[in-house]
Order: sequence, then structure tokens, then C-alpha cells
Amino acid sequence: MELNKFDGFAICGDTVTGTNGHLTVTLMLDNDPVVTPDFFDRYSDSDKEAFAEHKWFFGMLSAKVEVKIGSQPVLLSDVEFARSGVEVNRDDNNARLNASAFELAQNALARGIELLEGIDTAADNIPKLEMF
Repeated sequence: MELNKFDGFAICGDTVTGTNGHLTVTLMLDNDPVVTPDFFDRYSDSDKEAFAEHKWFFGMLSAKVEVKIGSQPVLLSDVEFARSGVEVNRDDNNARLNASAFELAQNALARGIELLEGIDTAADNIPKLEMF
């Protein structure tokens, strides 16, 4: 699955999407209100200052999967994944954000495929109705 990428400067509400057959995975970016650089030892004072000045933030990614049935998209509600504490706008091209998004999208896609295979198997076991 190819997933488009977040821009070099991302904001809350931005989305990226990817498709695989009839499945579409959408990831949305939001602010993670809990995580700060103080949670980790790896951030310098200048990193913390830039964070305080809102030059970068920790984001939360949420993923959803839809399957297209005919022309109608149907949300697979059992396929909701999220990841928090993702660095956003800390580097020039948001490489960490995009890598996290791709990994989360792959997990959501795998769950969507698993769910559809389960539905397909269950449908095979339903007795056929006979017309009278």
C-alpha cells in the first residue's frame, strides 16, 4: 500500500490516505496533550525551548479503514488504531511522523483484511435462501 505523506510542516487535522484494493486507510493527526519533552532524557534545552515556543509538538495519529462496497464506503468500526507521542515538525521533512504513519497504516490495513476475511468465511457458512 502506498500512503501519501504529511507535509514538512504538519498541523492538527491533517490527513494522509492509502488504498489497497477496495480498502482505504485514513490517518488523522491531532495534538497529544499529555506528552512533553520532559517525559524523556533525550531532549536538549534548546529542543524544550522550541517545543515551548510551539515550533514542534507531539502528535497523536488515529487510523480508520473503510471498504468500498459498490460506490458506498463502509467504515470498519473494529479497525481503529492510534499512536501517541509522535514528533511533529521537529525535523525538516517529518520523516519520523511519516514512518509512524506508515507503520500504523500497515497495522490497520492488516486488521481490515483480517476482518473482511472473517466476514467472507462467515458468509460462506450461511445457508442459502431458496426462493419459493
